[in-house]
Amino acid sequence: MAIPSPEPLPFPFIHVPALSNFRDIGGWPIQPPPSTFPVSTSPPPPLRRVRTTLLYRSPDPITLTPAGEATLHALRITTLFDLRASPQIARLGVRELPGIARVWLPVFGEHAYSPERAAQRYLAYSSEGTVGIVGAFEEILEAGTAVFAGLVRHLGGREGGGAGGEACMVHCTTGNNRTGVFVGVLLRLLGVGVHHVAAEYALSNVGLASSRDAIVERLMKNPVFAGEGGRARAERMIGAREESMVAMLDMVEKRWGGPEGYAMDACGLSEVEIVALRRCMVEVVEDTASS
Repeated sequence: MAIPSPEPLPFPFIHVPALSNFRDIGGWPIQPPPSTFPVSTSPPPPLRRVRTTLLYRSPDPITLTPAGEATLHALRITTLFDLRASPQIARLGVRELPGIARVWLPVFGEHAYSPERAAQRYLAYSSEGTVGIVGAFEEILEAGTAVFAGLVRHLGGREGGGAGGEACMVHCTTGNNRTGVFVGVLLRLLGVGVHHVAAEYALSNVGLASSRDAIVERLMKNPVFAGEGGRARAERMIGAREESMVAMLDMVEKRWGGPEGYAMDACGLSEVEIVALRRCMVEVVEDTASS
């Protein structure tokens, strides 16, 4: 499970048999709000962090074994958010998990998975630098407003989740980019610092290490990765570079005015719903003012 102290930084992978890159998104420290009082008279703010054991991120659980299912039940996961598009589901299938409700929130519709659109997205994910991948991340945020609103409302307890000891998980195919984009904006909305959010995103490099070669070989069958440099592009596509997340969060600031702007203006969430999310997802580690 996650380390109980916000420092050192959590390394929150949980072993789920036959399922790599599964981790708790909690444990990350929340930035304290700026003080309006002189330093000499201002009490230090309480140390806070993202609450653990409420939201997990994962790849597609199609590979789960019975032991893996038992692990998910032991974690008290009752809801699973599936972000995959219908063509992906038709090709790879769905693993129904007894006792865990599957909520299908596809980021993209079928039209986005035409060969031409898929090729454009693959090229963006696998490009050098951050311009291409940030463009792909922006497309995810544009298309996935219902995804983010659904997650926030569920976690805030407004659709029956988050509280009462129940947990949920969110996944795409590898649990990297689509899942990473929404987790990144969610963590920023909770007050986690940019570089901690980027570090959380980059943990997928570790989480996918055991399956990286198999994923690359599968990608190499796609014409996008044919020719010189194809393997390097495929490896970049399944990578998780911190600078990509930093650049994406900068884009969110410039386009929507930050995570609050994206949540309210793009996703239609209310201030009350954001407050409910923070109440559920943030906990005090140590109240320095009263110690």
